[in-house]
Amino acid sequence: MLQRFLSSPILLDGRMSGAPDASRSTSAARPRKAESHIALRRLRVPALIVLLSVLWMGLLGWASQAPLNAPFQPAERMRSAGNDFHVVLGAAVENGKRLSINAVGTDHMALQSLAPAAPLDAASFPVLRYRWQDFPRTLELSFVFRRADEPDDVHTVTLPPAGAYPAYFDLSSTKDWRGQIIEAGFAEFPTAQLVPADIAFRPFSLIEAELWSPSWRGSLGALGTDWSAYRPWALMSVSALGPDAPWPHKPTPVLVLSIGLAASLAIAAALLARSWTWLGLTLCTAIAGGWLALDLRWLGEFADRHVLTRELYAGKPWRERASIEPDTALVAASARVRDVLARVPPSTHVVVAASAAYDVLRLVYHLLPANVAPMTTIAGNGERLRAMQPALLVVYDDPDWTFDAAAKRITYADDGYAADLLFEDATLRIFRLRGASP
Repeated sequence: MLQRFLSSPILLDGRMSGAPDASRSTSAARPRKAESHIALRRLRVPALIVLLSVLWMGLLGWASQAPLNAPFQPAERMRSAGNDFHVVLGAAVENGKRLSINAVGTDHMALQSLAPAAPLDAASFPVLRYRWQDFPRTLELSFVFRRADEPDDVHTVTLPPAGAYPAYFDLSSTKDWRGQIIEAGFAEFPTAQLVPADIAFRPFSLIEAELWSPSWRGSLGALGTDWSAYRPWALMSVSALGPDAPWPHKPTPVLVLSIGLAASLAIAAALLARSWTWLGLTLCTAIAGGWLALDLRWLGEFADRHVLTRELYAGKPWRERASIEPDTALVAASARVRDVLARVPPSTHVVVAASAAYDVLRLVYHLLPANVAPMTTIAGNGERLRAMQPALLVVYDDPDWTFDAAAKRITYADDGYAADLLFEDATLRIFRLRGASP
């Protein structure tokens, strides 16, 4: 059994029996061959280490999209301390070399900007390195910049949140990072659709930001940040190992680990010349180890996401928890609609329209268990609208719906409906529909 375990599934045994004279003539050469064979076997482990190192470095270089001709360290760096940025939105104070942001501006947003002395070439500085202190999970971080060819347009890129260590981002992964850059900075705002805007802000500080020329260190740093940075809950049915990052992402560790383990196993089997039994056991061990590593990574992401949940809800009574809604404005709008529903027959149908699909779906959710549906279910269908009487139309933040008070008619695109206005404020309008109008 031991002999079978040590036998090679790949290398063939070339020993052949011959005549006695031939055996005697080769007996003197056997010690030399044995010594040579032992020397080769001793070189297998160092060769395996070298090949595996080259393999994994190549895989990481491919995943990080590092330029092959780039040096390990960046040849050029443009560093800006936190206090080099000026405040555009919000309020901040200088704390030594840092910029401490202690308030937000309009739309619950903070914005810091810096204009370089001369426009810089985007292709020459594709890697962004940035450091923050106490950056909250309740906020989303974006990199904003202007180009010389479009000075009136502001381009934004969502960044991985910076934790206790510096973070890196490959700006070349976005098509807008090109040409001459005349202004750059950072914007922070409540994480969309996850936290209430009025309680999202916590004070934090910008320590420094750097732009690097192409280098292996910068590309590998961007890959490490992409794999390890905190990812907020995504609007997906399953928020797990999928590409759910709101920023441009690199090849997933699932793909890199699968390719690396398969190639490493093939190299080890060919070089060490083990048996098929060894090959099978090693394959099972590699699959189990890779699965465990990915599962631990998923559990780490899951724990990181629940930190935000604990920050928002832990230690609060149930009534206060229930009032913490990420879409506070939509909750208020649904409350106004319920006030109107209290004065109409219980069989009234409620039709919801809004410019954003998310607003439609969330309003429908908040209005349940009322008889509610999105406008798309009856758009252009006058017969169905007549069958749904009595009916209310709720229009949320959508100026494309126009109402003619004199004709008592509301229109959208080619559709028109006879209607009476029941309620109106800055973002919400409620109508009583009386049927399709020509």
